Amino acid sequence: MRHPVGYPRKNFLDHASPSNRSCAGICEETSCRRSGSQGPDFPVRTRLQSTTRRKRRRVKKHLIRLFAIVPVQARKPVPSASRRFTSKPLPLRHPRMAEGALTIRARCMTIETPRPVTRHLSSRLFGSAAYLGFLLVCAPAEADPATDPTITGSIEQHWTTNALDSDRAVADWYTLLRGSIDRQWGDADANARVHADFEASRYNRVSIEDDRSLALSAQAFRRLETGLELRGTLDYRVQSTGDDLEIGPFIIGTRELKQILSVQGQIGIDLGNATSLTIEATETIEKVGDTHFQDDLISPTKLHADRILSQMAARLTRTVGEYAFGGSTSALLASVERVGFPPLQLSFFQYTAQAEAAFKGKDGSSFGLALGVQYLRGADGIYQRVLPAWQANFVQPLPKGFELRGTCFARYETSDTDDPLASWLRRAELELGLKLRENVAVGTGIFAQLKDNLLLENVERSKGVYAEATWGATKSLNIVFRVDYSQKVKTILDEHENTVDAFVGVRTNI
Repeated sequence: MRHPVGYPRKNFLDHASPSNRSCAGICEETSCRRSGSQGPDFPVRTRLQSTTRRKRRRVKKHLIRLFAIVPVQARKPVPSASRRFTSKPLPLRHPRMAEGALTIRARCMTIETPRPVTRHLSSRLFGSAAYLGFLLVCAPAEADPATDPTITGSIEQHWTTNALDSDRAVADWYTLLRGSIDRQWGDADANARVHADFEASRYNRVSIEDDRSLALSAQAFRRLETGLELRGTLDYRVQSTGDDLEIGPFIIGTRELKQILSVQGQIGIDLGNATSLTIEATETIEKVGDTHFQDDLISPTKLHADRILSQMAARLTRTVGEYAFGGSTSALLASVERVGFPPLQLSFFQYTAQAEAAFKGKDGSSFGLALGVQYLRGADGIYQRVLPAWQANFVQPLPKGFELRGTCFARYETSDTDDPLASWLRRAELELGLKLRENVAVGTGIFAQLKDNLLLENVERSKGVYAEATWGATKSLNIVFRVDYSQKVKTILDEHENTVDAFVGVRTNI
């Protein structure tokens, strides 16, 4: 948990978890409150309570000045485009956003009621759902019976030096629990599959960073005698995310609920001569609830916008022995709810076209390469540019049981970004693995990443290294030891983050 408002940072860890306080002190305070007795330390407690009330009044005044909302009202958007909040200004230096530039300390900012997404529900969403139902109904009655469900689970105990994931490092222990279940009915020509997975993290003291998520999906597949293949997928995910809001020397916890519904339909066409065409359409609705603040210091407020993402894509592939060649194209349209001024997030249109090549050898080696361009246009013409996009990955077995893997890419990032529009992301990874024995494997890897926020003009530079060892205790039980070290620098925000994360985990398959 980050530092509650009204408490100095030095008291954060003691206040964050009741278990860290003296049991005798808690019982004595509770007894005095219930009985109404003053007790021998009444003057001291009175001064402490008075000091606490004065601190809370000063903090609430600071919050009101900070967000320029007098009084603070429910469902009023707080103007910010960053996942992390600091007392430093977040300049929007793009010429189209110069007027009314977004800063945390803006005093005369216009506060707007969120406007609804321009397109509420697309007809493609209902069409894809009907398409999925059609595939399920058309599955042949003589298909193979259901296979046994596959269940996986893992529990990990972590220690990290930066539980808050910020430049104000706080060390803590946390537990990470994951699990999934899969079941399939049918055969290779007609089948249906359901999947569910969950993930939950629990911190010992920084409890505001606890996260929980649950995902459910259903998929239906049908191959026709004419060489036509049909696949439909329906996904639903709900997640509760804990985060922190930094205000000068204080930190408040926040919590937000997000729901994602996605429907996808795919058609595969065999064109003959080892050539195939795949066409797919995807509709995704992202619904974000109000952000709730620790101790109700601020009324629930909408800090992130709802989105509707519509995507069409096509891929043409030709296979020649161990090689595959082709090309792909996709168009993505994002309709984003208008929240705040300047808006927290912007609608956009993104188009991608690229040529692809791949190789897969009999010894387990593989190589893939994609070269193309991406075009991004922001709402109201705020940004418009074409940039080269690429991706390369390889797997190469080496002598003595070693294996080398690597990947690098460059693309627009429109989901995991602090920017109101998008970021230009470049990342490279390299991993080396070694199988010491049949049930013992070790590995290490490095990565480097560069992310340019397009409108904020902030640059994030990240790099890191990891080392991992896996021991197969039984056929279905693995013990994992891992240590990660990463560095992150944000130029405009002037933040430097260094994180060490070490864990031991147990993973099982049933």
